[in-house]
Amino acid sequence: MRLSPIKTLSRFHPLPGLFLGLLLQAVEPASREGGPFLLIEEGRLAELKSTAANPSDPNVPADVRAISQKILKEAKKRVGQPVITITANKNLQASRDPHDYFSTARYYWPDPSKPDGQPYIRRDGETNPEHDEVSDEKKLNELVKSTEYLALAHFLTGDGRYAGEAARLLRGFFLDEETRMNPNLNYSQSVPGGAEGRGSGVIDAREFMRLPDVLTLVDSNAAWTEKDRKAMKAWWSEYAEWLQTSKIGLEERAAGNNHGAAYDVQLAAVLVMAGKPEEARKVLGESLPARLDAHITAEGKQPRELARTKSWSYSCFNLKNICKGGVMAQALGVQFWDHQGPEGRGSLKKAMLFLVPFLKNPGNWPEKQITKFEPKEARYWLNVGAVVYGDESIRQAQEEFAPMDKADIQDWISTPTRK
Repeated sequence: MRLSPIKTLSRFHPLPGLFLGLLLQAVEPASREGGPFLLIEEGRLAELKSTAANPSDPNVPADVRAISQKILKEAKKRVGQPVITITANKNLQASRDPHDYFSTARYYWPDPSKPDGQPYIRRDGETNPEHDEVSDEKKLNELVKSTEYLALAHFLTGDGRYAGEAARLLRGFFLDEETRMNPNLNYSQSVPGGAEGRGSGVIDAREFMRLPDVLTLVDSNAAWTEKDRKAMKAWWSEYAEWLQTSKIGLEERAAGNNHGAAYDVQLAAVLVMAGKPEEARKVLGESLPARLDAHITAEGKQPRELARTKSWSYSCFNLKNICKGGVMAQALGVQFWDHQGPEGRGSLKKAMLFLVPFLKNPGNWPEKQITKFEPKEARYWLNVGAVVYGDESIRQAQEEFAPMDKADIQDWISTPTRK
């Protein structure tokens, strides 16, 4: 019988609290408020640490063993790799500064009625392959993924080489004069022949939410110096200011769909890295719940996502980002999971329950979905919902459609083990 996510903390740790406390003493920076980690679930980290120390233990659950092995495999592949930098991008179509992040609008295509195709026109849900070819988004995501693998491998093995590699990549992307990224997204999701940058581009950097825990994991290693800490904090402070005051940042803050929720989650993580946890708590405790009230109906529908050409995908994507925000809120001591606004609006649980029946009967999905209906897009919010709500229909759907041994590393380690 498959164990549900809520049971994982005690699966093979008889004294998880004591064990975990000893494990985390070496990684908790004195400057962090509200606990050492923002997205990483500490109980899962303890399981991984135990597995790395006793790889032949027959009591290790399959999902834990697989995640532990993959972390080490992926980290080893990244040792000695070149610094990841956006400055190598020669497609400077908007800014002329190679240190400025650049991307094109994913769903914009040449206008067939214009000789040069410009300005590009929007085809919702249809990705223009040019986006991946010329944009810095892949580099940014690889930076986050690589440093996370390396930082986790350092924690699991105690091998300082991994922390040193993570520190080198972080310096190269954010701090070193020749290869650093400027702390803004002024030229994100630009439209050829149109806007040089758009508020919608802020979502390109949503994976920044994972970096607070990366920094925590490398903080205790000598490879990450006090100079690095100060410079990195300054970078995030400047970026936080840009997010909250720039034209592009304010455009995204005003977004009423999944972009607005993703903005809040990213901003909260950035504020933590800027040394402003109280401001992060305010974002997660006030702004994000207000978005839920405006975005989720009393029936659990998400009208702005249902209006898209990939309505199932965006409904799931939005819930995944909101759940990440909920995990962060919980880590910072903010009550979130049971939020419900006026007239029954804004309930995350209701939004999950609205989607659950279509997992078994995708043919009944009433809205437009131009790509394949993928149950796997629901995995993360199902895993979270099974833990924090205890609803039988969510739990059964999680067991059938989102088994933990199918979760990717990033989602697995951030799935709560308790409410």
